[in-house]
Amino acid sequence: GTTLRPLPLVYEFRGRFPLVECGTCHLRFLAVQPTAEGLAELYGAEYFQRDFRCGRSEVTAFDDAAFAHEHQGLVDAFERLVPRGRLLELGCAGGGLLAHARARGWRVTGVELSADAVAEARARGLEVVHGDLMSAAFPARSFDLVYMGDVLEHVPDPRAVLAECARVLAPGGALHLRGPITTHSLARRVALGACALAHRTIVLREPPYHLWEFTPGPLIALFRRCGFERVTLVQSKIAPGRAHGRKSGFERAAMAALDAVNLPLTRAFNVLGDRVVVTARTPAAPAA
Repeated sequence: GTTLRPLPLVYEFRGRFPLVECGTCHLRFLAVQPTAEGLAELYGAEYFQRDFRCGRSEVTAFDDAAFAHEHQGLVDAFERLVPRGRLLELGCAGGGLLAHARARGWRVTGVELSADAVAEARARGLEVVHGDLMSAAFPARSFDLVYMGDVLEHVPDPRAVLAECARVLAPGGALHLRGPITTHSLARRVALGACALAHRTIVLREPPYHLWEFTPGPLIALFRRCGFERVTLVQSKIAPGRAHGRKSGFERAAMAALDAVNLPLTRAFNVLGDRVVVTARTPAAPAA
């Protein structure tokens, strides 16, 4: 669409990056986005030490022991979607998940923007392309499953990335995505609504890592528009705990109270989540 509705949230970091919503499809994104060079600078060693996963992790991205259970669970989920085969992970960081999948019999490849993370992954003997999916230029039908964990919201053009995923997947191949849908949660909805009424703006003085603030409806539509079918979306809610960013005592207390209500609603009705898992498939090959 051509009509953009300003939302009362802005990042301030070496510039100003305001959030808007498309009046046609309701996709939310930063109206001003970092350059390609600026994006590459954001994902240095410090990001993987402190800022990945919105700064909520107590460990670094390269701590294999801390994520071993999670990685095993993800590989289990992959194997429920497709038989062990060719796995591509976008934004593979240091390659911890790929190493677990390889040990289970998958043929694995990664793509990663950060030079620091690529060095870490290659030190494990993993095949990892330094750059983005487009520059990797994989042949069509190269993979049976593509995984993105906390990645799609970081890329400048998610539609192009999903379309390329569909191209490199084999017929009937699967895409498995996990990521944030932060502005969809009850606390964020209340905060954005209250700020709009009061003509105030939420200012996040931190790097604009999330170029897109997905919500369920537009995200499902995006998958379907890129040629995927059998799209399923399951929401989850991060339990009340340490609030991200700088907040007053009142704001932290209010957020904790709203999250305490939000958590059972999300679990019971698959609504108002702040995290999501999406699975989808490419069309199967026509019968001979």
